[in-house]
Amino acid sequence: MDRRFVFKHYWWIAPALGAVAIGIAIEFGGADRMALIGSAVAGTLAFCYFVHQQKLAETVLFHQLFTAFNTRYDALNGKLSSIPPDAHLTEEQSRWVADYFNLCAEEYHFYELGYIPANVWRSWCRGMAWHLRRPKMREVWNDAMQTDSFYGLTTRAILTGAGYKDGEKVPGW
Repeated sequence: MDRRFVFKHYWWIAPALGAVAIGIAIEFGGADRMALIGSAVAGTLAFCYFVHQQKLAETVLFHQLFTAFNTRYDALNGKLSSIPPDAHLTEEQSRWVADYFNLCAEEYHFYELGYIPANVWRSWCRGMAWHLRRPKMREVWNDAMQTDSFYGLTTRAILTGAGYKDGEKVPGW
């Protein structure tokens, strides 16, 4: 059970655990029964509050990450689009491509930590796959992959994230 499951289902998890705790308090609480029931109710409410606050904090973090990543991508997108498909990359263009792949690696890192939702990651992977269909960008990517400097982001992780299955033909490749 991961936190996304808890975030989605806490509305029934909390009362279920609270009911079990109250049942145990009633059955085995003896003279302290009422205090234990009160503790169970307080614990249930505290759990709900904690989950709600954690969801809120992670939503704020996601918004900050999403905004920062998209701002950085917007600054690179025009530059990447200006690179002719068959041209030899200049040093500056190679830096743009490397900056883009570094951005992708950071996105992957936060996705792996669970802070980027799967539907957002899939969309970003589709964009990465689109850029990688360009031979010169894929050449820079393949060279950079030799250094293992992308937090574990691989071509396979991108294609899987984009929804392509092993062996499936990726459009434009």
